Amino acid sequence: MIGLLVVTHGDLGKSLLNSIAIIAGEVKCSASVGLYHGDSPVRLKEEIQEKVEALDTGEGVIVLVDFYGGTPGNEVMKLLTTNKMKVLSGVNMAMLLEIVVNREFSTDIEALAKTALVSGKESLQDLNEVYNNLIAKAGD
Repeated sequence: MIGLLVVTHGDLGKSLLNSIAIIAGEVKCSASVGLYHGDSPVRLKEEIQEKVEALDTGEGVIVLVDFYGGTPGNEVMKLLTTNKMKVLSGVNMAMLLEIVVNREFSTDIEALAKTALVSGKESLQDLNEVYNNLIAKAGD
């Protein structure tokens, strides 16, 4: 199974995995790493490396980070040359759910990551606009 690691500031990653478990059940072969005030980026990178090694069963690890340019993502990128990882930024519930539900049926880390990225992007909506469009269609 493709491993799943969520690396974020604070407890965001842990909370996202707990929230996905409400929808999809136990999230196997997964972990989170959080960066907290005063933490060393060097130690963060070491912890990420340890988790990636533990989660990689031979099919690689998808690593989701909170946002591009932040310390969690920067430290993960430093490990790209030594690990079989696919790293995506902007983690949200939709992309996480896509990975959790589909990785049991896929060994193609690139395809799974691409699907998750599309799902994550599509979940970003202006719900006022969606609502107004629905009301307008109902009036037709």
